[in-house]
Amino acid sequence: NTMAANLFVNRLYVLTEGGLVAYDEQFHHGVNIIRGENSSGKSTITHLLFYALGGEYTNFVAQARSCSRVMVEVETDGAVLTLSRPIEKDDEGRVLPKRGMTVYWGSIDQALASNCESNYFGYSTTSNKRSFSNELFEVIGMPIVQGDGNITMHQLLRLLYIDQESPTGSLFYYEQFDKQTTREAVADLLLGIFDSDLYSAKLKKKELESAITEIKSDIRSVESSLPKDQRSKEHIESLIRQKRLDIEQLEEDIHRKRQGEEVSKRHKSETMQQMQLVKTLAHDLDKAERDEDILTHDIEDTKMFIDELQRKQKALQNSVSTRQILGNLQLEYCPECLSPFPNDVPEGTCRLCKSPIKDKLGITQARRLIAELSFQIKESASIHEQDIKRLDQLKAQRLSLRRKYRSARKTLDQMLDNVRSTAEEEIEDLIYNKGMANGELLQLYDMMERADYYEQLIARKEQLESDLSHEERLIQAKTAGQESRRAQVLSKIQEHGVYFLQHDKERQRDFVNSRPSDFHVDFANNLVYLSDKYSKYSASSAFFLKIVARFSLFFASLDIPWMRYPHFIFADNMEDKGIEKERAQQFQQTLIERLKSYPTDSYQLIYTTSYITPELDQSDYVVGDHYTMRNKSLKNV
Repeated sequence: NTMAANLFVNRLYVLTEGGLVAYDEQFHHGVNIIRGENSSGKSTITHLLFYALGGEYTNFVAQARSCSRVMVEVETDGAVLTLSRPIEKDDEGRVLPKRGMTVYWGSIDQALASNCESNYFGYSTTSNKRSFSNELFEVIGMPIVQGDGNITMHQLLRLLYIDQESPTGSLFYYEQFDKQTTREAVADLLLGIFDSDLYSAKLKKKELESAITEIKSDIRSVESSLPKDQRSKEHIESLIRQKRLDIEQLEEDIHRKRQGEEVSKRHKSETMQQMQLVKTLAHDLDKAERDEDILTHDIEDTKMFIDELQRKQKALQNSVSTRQILGNLQLEYCPECLSPFPNDVPEGTCRLCKSPIKDKLGITQARRLIAELSFQIKESASIHEQDIKRLDQLKAQRLSLRRKYRSARKTLDQMLDNVRSTAEEEIEDLIYNKGMANGELLQLYDMMERADYYEQLIARKEQLESDLSHEERLIQAKTAGQESRRAQVLSKIQEHGVYFLQHDKERQRDFVNSRPSDFHVDFANNLVYLSDKYSKYSASSAFFLKIVARFSLFFASLDIPWMRYPHFIFADNMEDKGIEKERAQQFQQTLIERLKSYPTDSYQLIYTTSYITPELDQSDYVVGDHYTMRNKSLKNV
């Protein structure tokens, strides 16, 4: 499993309905604190950020409802892009849900100046349109999961955002119609337990099972219209051989009776009919051969096209990795005169030639193309699969036409060779019998076509069943690996969780005496508890337990390289649910101290607080003003 990309918020930009700037702040890597009095608009900033990143939030306060658009510049794995979502309202002024998003491949400044590429994506995925969640998952290296419905950005954000409005006991951001399967899929995805090979195998298994069901029903419908003796090609071939012998015998009899006789009008019209039949069959056969030929070439072309797209995608991925490795190499000495380079060259400038370095742009473009190619490959593969099925049907059709054509041609050749004899009535009888036999022969060829098709269905069913058992073996092997990874992540979460509980200002006895094995985080059931899931705590301690669980998940991702949690967490009001000032400040202090052992560039934490300590208030961690009732976070509204 590859490591997930980081996700950093560089800047949040909000516009009013009149086109004025309501909010515009830069954020940095590491810790970001938004501080201010109660009701000064701190929560509104996190709601707008949640919405801008693809969250489904419509319950905005009046000031935010009078905004028209929210834009967020994010950085992931060296690529910078800007996400822009409108805040649209109905006639009653209620904010409309499920709005789409425009993705700009560049910074906010580039997006506002319209000098970077952009694409609009809807909220929902349809069979022929991808959603902004699909696009963002591609960009941040998150596999696209269809659970009971697609896993969206909103679902991921339910474990990245800690809000005030969710009930104390809810581990995830609260949702009214929440499914356990969705929570499990989101947790597995972020914990890095979700294995895309295992997921593909499960999807493949589903596809194979439905293909087998479909082919079995095709086989049943052929069997119901085809008696047992008509399913065997060998049996039908023997009937065809016998029928041909009968026709040859009749032709011989007719030939003997006709020696020396002139061809009558009646005979001529029969010959003309046969000529017409041969001509029609030749035309049909020619068309069937051409269609089969064209489809065969199309299949080869699609295969080559898919291979080429995959090659391009791999090359782009390699080039992004190379750019990132080279970007981190620094020359210490000048290659010309071997003097050491000065250290005062600003970041983003070449130490050798002093030009600005634009490598982020290249990586951004490459990421966009990689995402595009992924979807093209999926589309082409689906067309390829349908064409292969169609080719099977064309082959059976062509084989049947060829047999009919040969037989009709032979009949015509013999008709043209024959000259009528005097035994008029006997010849008429023989001709009639031969016509009947020819009709029966054509029916046998039709039977042969159906038997051919039946055999192909049986062979395809066997192939699908063998593919299915291969996928089932793979699923079994992969599932075992998944469980050991789950245990590893949960034990990391417990280790961090107990550290925070033991450093809690409240010194609640249960918290101080807890051992890692007592701390339970149950994603499937949306619970966090110590030892006993039924023990009751005060609202503030229950909330404290929840934020500890969420931050422990965030810390685990900084320790375990294969987790997909994107090293980004944002929280609204650390002192919610009646947490006292000292307890909240102690937690902030413990949190910031513990983060000092991780490189600042490797994570981002954004949180709001009303209880900031004087030293943090003066630190580099803060973003924006110290908001008050007079100086609120949103301007011009």
